[in-house]
Amino acid sequence: MSFARELSRRALSIRLETVPEEAVHIGRRAFADTVGVALAGADAPYLDALEAVLECDAAPGQVTLWGRRGRRASMLHAALVNGTAAHALDFDDCSTTMGGHPSAPVVPVVLGLAEALDLPAGKALEAWITGVEVETRLARGLLPHHYEKGWHPTATLGVFGAAAAASRMFDFDEEQMATALAVTVSMASGLKSNFGTPVKPLHVGQAAHNGIMAALVTRRGMTANLEAFEHNYGFFNLFNGPGTYDADTILEGWDGQLEVLQPGIAIKQHPCCGSAHSAIDAALRIVAREGLLAADAIETIETRTHERRLAHTNRPEPRSGLDAKFSVQFLTAKALTAGRIRLGDFEDAHFLTPDVASLLPCITARAHQDADAYRGDVRVVMKDGRVFEDGASTNFGRGPANLMSDDELCDKFVDCAAASLGDKDAGDVYRAFLALDADTPIGPLMARLSGKGDA
Repeated sequence: MSFARELSRRALSIRLETVPEEAVHIGRRAFADTVGVALAGADAPYLDALEAVLECDAAPGQVTLWGRRGRRASMLHAALVNGTAAHALDFDDCSTTMGGHPSAPVVPVVLGLAEALDLPAGKALEAWITGVEVETRLARGLLPHHYEKGWHPTATLGVFGAAAAASRMFDFDEEQMATALAVTVSMASGLKSNFGTPVKPLHVGQAAHNGIMAALVTRRGMTANLEAFEHNYGFFNLFNGPGTYDADTILEGWDGQLEVLQPGIAIKQHPCCGSAHSAIDAALRIVAREGLLAADAIETIETRTHERRLAHTNRPEPRSGLDAKFSVQFLTAKALTAGRIRLGDFEDAHFLTPDVASLLPCITARAHQDADAYRGDVRVVMKDGRVFEDGASTNFGRGPANLMSDDELCDKFVDCAAASLGDKDAGDVYRAFLALDADTPIGPLMARLSGKGDA
């Protein structure tokens, strides 16, 4: 029996009527959070270029482009645009197991297909749970080597979550889903070398697009090698390498607790790379105790984060707002002097304020190899001799152990969506997401996301 078949059999065992209600509610929250950050990211200039290349205006389709001023596109093109928007601000939810962002490659798939095919919310929620379980369980057997090798798991594993979710939306049987996953093996990509550029969010759009593509061509009769994962030249051996993965771990425990429940989905509080959140939170602990620190009163700052995190966040001279999202130096300085990290901090025109610019040469970013890979420490030496130190261990966001409440998530959604929908309508749309039940039609809610302000 092929790995693709074994994985498909387990994925198809997930049924909305048998999963805990808590998992369904987490799915509703994931829909809202992903759409909210996509609405905030919908004005990214490279999305205009993407739409132009795809010629969306020349061939409008059935699926709403979130926050894109009333435009629609085909299922494939909408997945590409909405998926890219969902990761444009690096503010989407996270999974510690996956070492990436589970919902951004999957939510555009399930909501787009539900809109295009006139399917209810229950179908989309079941497909979301399936997609997230597939991508995170793949990560169980592939990380940390997969991540350390330089792959971007949100893309390279998220594409399988997207394909599995699309397979559920199309009611595939085991053979069809296995084929779609085998097709997807040849569609997986995403390199960490493009972190800090618009290509990183494009990875997510590509994963969503390719997941639907794999399901669509399978639906039309495409075949593939059902041993494409375990083949000598297959995904496991080429993307990881012999001896660096454990296929059995991926297939174990599907009759136990869902990944979406434990370790769960973490909601981001800070609109930047999750690998810097521990340093940010350590800095904010100092601010909570000492008050905001004036840049001209600081002598030196030292950060310590895990070597795996520092590898892509050691950016002492960020060149753009997007690059600054991946700079532990910039983010720590901003947290110490402003007391929070805001969406507006990364606007290219004025992201590098004079106080932060003056601090960047004073910051030393060091790596550690502690057992707690999420641990971050900050040490500040003031010019008057005082020393402030603190640390934090933030697993990319607020997860089950420190849950962000529905009200707090509403605040985040409104902050993200207000520019597109207006404050009142943003709040109404958020509440509509959290009120979704199995029979709720998705189409009317998606129509409210056009960004025309008439929700």
